[in-house]
Amino acid sequence: MSYEQGLPVSQEAASGPGLAFITYPRAVAMMPFPQIWAKCFFIMLILLGADTQFVSLECLMTSVTDMFPSTLRKAHRRELLLLCLCTVCFLLGLLLVTEGALYFLQPLISIFCSGNTLLLLSVCQSIAIGWIYGADLYDNIEDMTGCLSSVASDEENRAALSS
Repeated sequence: MSYEQGLPVSQEAASGPGLAFITYPRAVAMMPFPQIWAKCFFIMLILLGADTQFVSLECLMTSVTDMFPSTLRKAHRRELLLLCLCTVCFLLGLLLVTEGALYFLQPLISIFCSGNTLLLLSVCQSIAIGWIYGADLYDNIEDMTGCLSSVASDEENRAALSS
């Protein structure tokens, strides 16, 4: 595509939403059987978005349910919570289908989801987990999963082999 347009690749390949919705569809249109590749690409985008939404909602629902177990673990309360969360997400998502959507999307991605911010967040989460749990982390993993953690079983295997 860069060769046909006479532009360098650095100018041809856009970044951000332009890459997925402008550059890649133009490249797919130049491939053999472009209809098949275009359908595969957009089905992949839809499934990626749906999967991300399922994971995010389930994580949020589990967190809220664990905060208020006596209230939300009754019949049909989880479904009502899901309805409320989906309604709020739908209303917030309406901002992203307006003409000014890039004014909301660009700052969110470039400022709050950039590499340094994610690196700092993951370091802080690791420190918090180590600080809060400490040595009890393996015991809590065993309580949650019902089996010994691999580190504990490795230590037991070494002790068994040495004796």
